[in-house]
Amino acid sequence: MGPSAGREDGPPGREPGPATTRVRRSWYGHGTLARVEKGPVNCFLHDVSYTFADISILSLPALLVVMLTGGESIFGVVSATMVAWGTMTVVAAAIRGGWLSPFATDVPGWVSMTAALAGLRLLYYNATILTAAYGGVALALVLERPPLSLAVAALVAFVATMAFPRIAETVARG
Repeated sequence: MGPSAGREDGPPGREPGPATTRVRRSWYGHGTLARVEKGPVNCFLHDVSYTFADISILSLPALLVVMLTGGESIFGVVSATMVAWGTMTVVAAAIRGGWLSPFATDVPGWVSMTAALAGLRLLYYNATILTAAYGGVALALVLERPPLSLAVAALVAFVATMAFPRIAETVARG
């Protein structure tokens, strides 16, 4: 694979390049960017750091709400938030790297970063985290099974993250 591998354009709102190649951008600290081919583990770690930043920065409003309102229960809102946040990051990294195929689309890879999609991310990520955390805890309380809060948070985060590329693709085309 040459240095330009993975740069092919996909449909609006999508970046299929990282899912179809092991070439990633690297920075060596001297002000220059390089494109290098990485092994599978290093690709996954690169994709995890990329998606962690993507999800974490735009989820700060929801994380602040949870920090200010969450209790101290081990199966409470804070724990459910951490499970949802981690699940979203790992699933997004697996989609970005081509290890998982998102729902309802044949296009591999994660979502590109545009102004419209940054706004969508802000709404979607925060809604997902808050729904996973507070919804998981509420359902666990109703069913009187506290550990269920973590499983529900993981499930909500997994489904929402798998659906996000298709939703972003639709928004980008509209």
